[in-house]
Amino acid sequence: MDHLQNHPLPTPPASAASPALSTASAATRISALPTPRSHRLQPGSQKEIALINYLDDRILKITRRYAKKFSHEGGLEKDDTPGYTTYDEFVADVDPLVDVVWISGTPTIQIPYLLSLAGLACSYLQAFRFSTSVFSLTSKIDQGFATLLQPTENGATMSYNVSMTEKVRIKSLIEETRVAAVNAASGSGHDARIIHDVSETETEDDDKDTEEDDDQPQNMSISLGLSRIYKRTLEILGDSLVTEIVPQAQSNG
Repeated sequence: MDHLQNHPLPTPPASAASPALSTASAATRISALPTPRSHRLQPGSQKEIALINYLDDRILKITRRYAKKFSHEGGLEKDDTPGYTTYDEFVADVDPLVDVVWISGTPTIQIPYLLSLAGLACSYLQAFRFSTSVFSLTSKIDQGFATLLQPTENGATMSYNVSMTEKVRIKSLIEETRVAAVNAASGSGHDARIIHDVSETETEDDDKDTEEDDDQPQNMSISLGLSRIYKRTLEILGDSLVTEIVPQAQSNG
């Protein structure tokens, strides 16, 4: 595809493909987004259409692989790609798409497709045993949302104004994902309390036996990872939604 000539489809990152990554490093690892193209795709151009068709096709294949997890039939529409058995496999397919979406440098593509991919990441969480690969994936999407939402020094937001409807959708999805991640982690036997400061765990449960103490570093890393899911975007939206809603309420009054 010509729209990816200068930016070939990235390979899945180590965080998605390698389950050997330690829990602590997975919880703290930040996956960087690639550099986007300098000029936006022209609306209705062949490049934009080709990119949209490509993304839609890849997302359809992802949803089919997910559906196969619950199907005992041979294949869907002669597609012999196996269904997902772990969340890591799903992340390995989605992570490169996040990169492609971001490389487009086109907010009208970035916002809806980041929302779509983030929605899949949320919806599929509790269908598998909890995996810390969710942290690297949501960290990357978080960077994208935050960059699109973060006002610059002159008050502009990448020369694109994210609508109030889009902001509400993003925040709602973030909240759903954080709840789903906690439920998935606790359902897999992890201590899934969201903590906001490492010191919160230092004085708790001092009388636990040695076996439980051995699990504390891993549980704390997971708790920290859960607390950081979409943290940057949530902080930005918390301020922007308040500043936009309050003036509207005053004018209506």
